Amino acid sequence: MDTLNGDLGPLMANPNLELAWSALAPLELDIWRLERQRVIALNRRDPGAEAFDVLRTKVLRDAREHGWNTLGISAPTADCGRATVAANLAISLARLENFKVALIDLELRGHNLSRIFGHSGRYSTEDFLRGKCRSEDFLVRFGDNLVVGTSAPSTNHVAELLHGATATAVLNRLKTELGADIIVYNLPALVEGDECLGLLPRVEASLLVVAAEESTVADIDVAERQLSERTRLLGVVLNKCRYETGKNSNYQV
Repeated sequence: MDTLNGDLGPLMANPNLELAWSALAPLELDIWRLERQRVIALNRRDPGAEAFDVLRTKVLRDAREHGWNTLGISAPTADCGRATVAANLAISLARLENFKVALIDLELRGHNLSRIFGHSGRYSTEDFLRGKCRSEDFLVRFGDNLVVGTSAPSTNHVAELLHGATATAVLNRLKTELGADIIVYNLPALVEGDECLGLLPRVEASLLVVAAEESTVADIDVAERQLSERTRLLGVVLNKCRYETGKNSNYQV
């Protein structure tokens, strides 16, 4: 288990938050399923896990230096691997001792995180953002340090829902309720609509995931500009490398 050199999260100062986390329904993960979905951060023997640990360290260093705790992960277009990167990074962060991480899926038209974790609960992300259920009815907990919020896709007025005052209030309340050290949001793609643009004011820092030989330079330029204008853009994750040149070749940052 990694340590944070004495930099303890807020939960250590509030035992009520620790109790709130322990009350969330546990999520039992199928390791083989995760690996088939290219989520390898739990497998310390997989060379790709080291790439996410390096990314984790870079993210934490910036978070501590600049005092942010909400991170959005987006991509120029669909199918670049946002959900896969978000899941791997969240798991890598949650391996840190006394470090609480929340992973919330705000890509409402897809269900990639639900598919990755093999979980779809009674209430959807749409229900949660509309205030139709409590946090504890929507979130599940993996181990002591990671909570996940995901569901089947929604198709009804997604942009209006994500940009609305109710969703903003729910996400703000979630930050207080969880007291997480970092909340990782899987965001919609940037150049295929306005859903992500409306969410960017909700996140303080961001990562851009691009797909090797799929993402165009023009789309990457647009996505980088939009993220850097509205958030603290930490960097670009190069995903889907087809030619291996090293152990981290498929998740270069």
